[in-house]
Parts: sequence; C-alpha cells; structure tokens
Amino acid sequence: MERNLSERLEIFRSKMVSVHELTSQGTANEMQFYIFDYDPKEEIRIRKEIKKAKDNNASVIEFDLYDMMLDVINEEGYFDDIKDLEQEHDYDVMLSQVFQPLLALEENDSPILRKFRSTVADDGNHIVLISGVGKAYPIIRSHTILNNLQSIFKFNPVVMMYPGRYEVRKKMTLRLFDRLDDDNYYRAFALVERGNEHAN
Repeated sequence: MERNLSERLEIFRSKMVSVHELTSQGTANEMQFYIFDYDPKEEIRIRKEIKKAKDNNASVIEFDLYDMMLDVINEEGYFDDIKDLEQEHDYDVMLSQVFQPLLALEENDSPILRKFRSTVADDGNHIVLISGVGKAYPIIRSHTILNNLQSIFKFNPVVMMYPGRYEVRKKMTLRLFDRLDDDNYYRAFALVERGNEHAN
C-alpha cells in the first residue's frame, strides 16, 4: 500500500497524542521501540512535526542526539580543545581517540545515557522521542543508542525519528540518508510503514 508523507504524518500525529494510542497495538511482552523513517530531504518538515507533537502532548520528551553530544562536550570542558584538535587531526582520529572515549556509548554509565535516565522517569507515562540522528552521525550511531536504551526504558515507549529507511522486511536494516548502511536493529517496530512512498 502506498502512503505519501502527509498520510504517514497524519497517522504519526494520531499515535503521539498519548502513550496508550502509541502502544495499544503491541503486546505486554514486547518492547515498545518504534522507528519513524523518512526521506532526509523532509528534515525541516519533520522538525516542525516534532514541535507540534510536543506542543500537543506534554508527555512527549524530545532527546536531540546532536544537542546532547554538544552538551556533554561543553559540560566536560572540552569544547575549545576539540575545536583546536580538529585543526590538527583527521576525522577518523577524532572519532576513535576523542569522541568515542568521551561519550563512552558502549558503557552503562556513559554521559549520554545518564542524560536519558535523569531527564525522564521510566514510569510508562512518557513518550521518549529521539531526534538529531543525522546530525549526530557517525559519532552517535542509532543502533547503539537503541541497544543501550533497552535497559533504561522498559515502560516508556521510545520513538526514533530516522532520516533514511528502516527496511523491516529486509532484516530490519537501517540505511541512513537512504544510502549508508547504519546497521541492523531487530527490536523496533516501524511506527508507520512507508510502503512505496511518493511525494506530498
């Protein structure tokens, strides 16, 4: 079935009005993790929809991965140092020697994961909405975040806004920007399937 973006966003809005509407079709034993994938060219439109979702439902708590990353760098006092290092080292070195150790995403007590824990209680009354996936790549990878959040949010549903394609029928493959193999993620549902999406 073909759905254009406007049709998909209408369904998205209807699901984001409450935790119950978002999770009503799942079973009690399933993790409530969802991915809303979209054409990266629609990023500005998606940001407006995120704002509307938050304005219409105070239980929607947005986590922008890029902003979180900058917050950690500033809080640790490394912002100016990193700007200087970027003049001297290539990106691969910065990624492996600076960003990955600083953010420590593979560790349970990483500063990024602490921000998730400290911002919202896992009480089943909030919708955790993750944005900024494209801006934060490749420093923060979407599948790494989702894997780590499984131990943090067992009751709150999690929705990741994904600028690319989530191929549910092809081993749950994440393709960032519709061209980069981000990785496979097996625990999330497509929030609204794209089908053979066309414009509008």
